[in-house]
Amino acid sequence: MSEAIKKTQEMLAKHHRDGAAFAQMMKETFESRFNDTFWALWEEKIAPHLSGSATVLDLGTGPGLFLRALVERYPNIKAYGVECAPYMLDAVESLPDNAKIITSDLHDPHLPLDDNSVDAAVASVVLHEMHQPVKTLLEIQRCLKPGGVFYILDWVRAPLDVYLENSDVKPFDRATPAEALEDLFVHFIEHNRFGREDLEFMLRNTGYDILESTPLLEGRQARILAVKQK
Repeated sequence: MSEAIKKTQEMLAKHHRDGAAFAQMMKETFESRFNDTFWALWEEKIAPHLSGSATVLDLGTGPGLFLRALVERYPNIKAYGVECAPYMLDAVESLPDNAKIITSDLHDPHLPLDDNSVDAAVASVVLHEMHQPVKTLLEIQRCLKPGGVFYILDWVRAPLDVYLENSDVKPFDRATPAEALEDLFVHFIEHNRFGREDLEFMLRNTGYDILESTPLLEGRQARILAVKQK
C-alpha cells in the first residue's frame, strides 16, 4: 500500500471520527440521500444518457448500497464503486456479480477502466472531504464517454451563521466544552472547503460543461450535473 493512500485513509479516519459508526450511519441514511427526488432526477437527467449495457461509477461508495440499488433498477448495468477507507470496505455486504468495488485513493486515482467507457459517474458528499479533487475530476473525465454525465452533490461554502443554524452545539454558551467547539469548527472548515462556483470552475477546467448547478439547504449544499465535453 502506498504512503499516499495511507495518508488519505488517516485523513478520512480523522474526518469521520468513529469509522465503524459512520459507516453504519451511511447505511441508515441511504434512503434519505437516494430518495424519490434523487431517482426522479436520475430518470430525467441521467438515465437518457445510459447505453443498453451501461457502466456507472460511484465515487466514495462507502458500504456500496448505491451499487446494489443501481443493479436492482438496471439489471444489465455494470456498477463500479471507488473506496479506500477500511471501515467502509469492512461494512460492504455481498454485492451482485455486476457490481464491484475498486480500492483507490481519489486524490490520485488510476482506475482500471478504459478511456470513454463510463456512461455516468456519481459523487455524493465526497469532494468536500478531499484536499484537492482535480485528479479525480480528470480521471473521471478520461473514463466518461463523450456526453457522459457526472452527478455531484456536496457540502459547499456557507457563512458561519448559516452553518451554525443546524448545529446542536451552542457555540456562544460559556458552558460549551472547548472540545465540542473544536469539533464544530473543524467540521465547519471541512464543509466549507469549496464553494459551488469553485466546483464549477474546476469542472470547466477539467473538460466538462455544466448542465445544472443548484444551491440547496440555504446554500450549504450544491447539486451539479456536468457532462463531458464532446
